[in-house]
Amino acid sequence: MIFDAAFLFAMGAAFSFACADMGMRSGLQHTNPFVGSMMSRFVGVLTLLALILLSGARFPPYGDHYFWLAVAGVFNPGLFTICFMFGIAKIGVARAAPIKGSSPLFAAFLAIIFLGERPEWYHLGGVFLVVMGIALLSSGRTEGRWRRIDALWPIAAAGFSAVGAVFWRKALPSFPDALAGAFVGLVSALILVLLYTVAFMPGQIPAGIKKAWKPFLLVGIIAAVGQFCLASALQRGEVYRMIPLIQTSPLLTVVFALILLRRVEFITWRVPAGALLTVSGAILVNLRFAN
Repeated sequence: MIFDAAFLFAMGAAFSFACADMGMRSGLQHTNPFVGSMMSRFVGVLTLLALILLSGARFPPYGDHYFWLAVAGVFNPGLFTICFMFGIAKIGVARAAPIKGSSPLFAAFLAIIFLGERPEWYHLGGVFLVVMGIALLSSGRTEGRWRRIDALWPIAAAGFSAVGAVFWRKALPSFPDALAGAFVGLVSALILVLLYTVAFMPGQIPAGIKKAWKPFLLVGIIAAVGQFCLASALQRGEVYRMIPLIQTSPLLTVVFALILLRRVEFITWRVPAGALLTVSGAILVNLRFAN
């Protein structure tokens, strides 16, 4: 088993997204998810732009790879964010999160068909274990009535995340610097979320910015780092390997909650069982044997 640069970037993305999720919880006490997402995406774009200017990251000549990367950003994090937020609102996070966590299965399937990736049987087994671990970690006691048709929202989020990963992987090898690619994708996502928020909840934007700009400033910076790590991982590694690794972020979120928030009262058998499945799957999906 080789922990290559792609593996390290994927785990960096998982760590960053877990940190961003913790900050998002604080910011959402003052505004709704869509205004929060708009603010964090805007800060993320500015963060990546500053890093590009400081590092001198290069953009490739104009070509269709810009179009594919813009499409990737529209799907993930753009449409993914909107559908997942609707899923949480409709059926609750305890139901929406495990369904959304199935995205590695969709991503592996699409990568095999459209990118010609050829995972071994144990890689696919690792993908399945990661999905099962995420489902256990995210599940628990749920309350309230809900309509089964509303489960389509997190299912759509999982699908959009997977489609976005395929487009990211298709376009990124044409970019000499992953930082430039992450910037193009995030600008595309910002435009989509901004248009949605302005169209459907313009009255909530001023109050949300006034009350929640501090936490979402931090969330935007951290998420931008995560987006760069995601782009770097998918630039170097296969979709079927990278997406399950990136999706280990719920496990890290649980660990952060235990350490920082001391939420020990929420520890059930699902936490160690889900952690074991997730870690085992991450190891399996990264296995490579010498010929």
